[in-house]
Order: sequence, then C-alpha cells, then structure tokens
Amino acid sequence: MENTQKNSSLKNRTIILTGMMGAGKSTVGSILSRKLKLGFIDLDSLIEETQKLTIPEIFKTFGEEKFREMECDTICGIEPGKNLVISTGGGIVESKKNIEKLREIGRIYYLHAPHDVLYERIKNDTKRPLLMTKDPKATLKEILDRRKMKYECADFKIDTVKKSAKAIVNEIVEIYEKINS
Repeated sequence: MENTQKNSSLKNRTIILTGMMGAGKSTVGSILSRKLKLGFIDLDSLIEETQKLTIPEIFKTFGEEKFREMECDTICGIEPGKNLVISTGGGIVESKKNIEKLREIGRIYYLHAPHDVLYERIKNDTKRPLLMTKDPKATLKEILDRRKMKYECADFKIDTVKKSAKAIVNEIVEIYEKINS
C-alpha cells in the first residue's frame, strides 16, 4: 500500500473516491459513509436521478462529451466544507477543472487495481457504455493508460487487489482518523 498525502491544507473532512470502473468506488463509498456517519453522494447515481436517465441512456442519447459536462456541473454544485463521502465516475479525472474542484471539496483517495483485475470485476457488466466495443478488455486498458497519471495525483492511493470492501474501508478510515485527529 502506498499512501502519500499531497494536500494537507484542507479544512474539511470530505472523502472523494476516484479510480477506474470496477475499482469499488460506489460499494466502498456507501459502506464508508455509514461507518463514519457522513453523507454519501454517488455522482453517477446523482446524475441519473437529475437527468431521469441511466448513464448508458445518457451516453446513447447525448454522447460522452455531454455526460462529462453533466459530471462537471454536478461536481461544481457541491459546496466545499460539507463532510461527505463522494464516489466519482471513473472519468472524472479527465477534466483538469474537475480535479481542481475535487481538491477544493476534500481529499482524494485513488482506489487502484491493475487492468486485469478491473476487467475480471466488470467483464459481465452490460451497463458500461465505454466498454461497448468489439474488444472491451483492450478498450479498458486504453482508458486506464490514458487516465493513470491523473489518478496518481490523488492525495492517497489505496490498493484494492485481493481486499474486501470492508478491508478497503478500514484502511481509508485509518488514514482519515489519523489526518483528522
């Protein structure tokens, strides 16, 4: 496990989970928010609720670029200073503006897993619009390669390989309590 704090000046206690699809952001975020008694926002679910469409429907109807605008608008609507757990979509890091906004809101935790592990976790999931290609495994690798350096800019990196959601949550709680004590 590698945990490197890169942003120690933050005043609030918001936890932001980033990482590729299949990293466990939604599952870990939900458990983490209950354990720490913080509010929980799953950005993809919030966008679906606001738009009254699923993420695949948004991609099909409006395209990825419009979805990324919705993602940015949603992030920009979150006030800094709220103590939350936020699970982001995997592509949130594609926009420099999003990363800057996330840094204003809280500390970023990158849930990391290598390409092969991620693919095994999501290979049967038919709700991943970016993977609706002839070779989803290769597509996933291309996306990960493109985003990798942006994910690595997180305040903390949490390895999720061969760990249960509960173990990942406990690891984040340990960091959270140490930096917020």
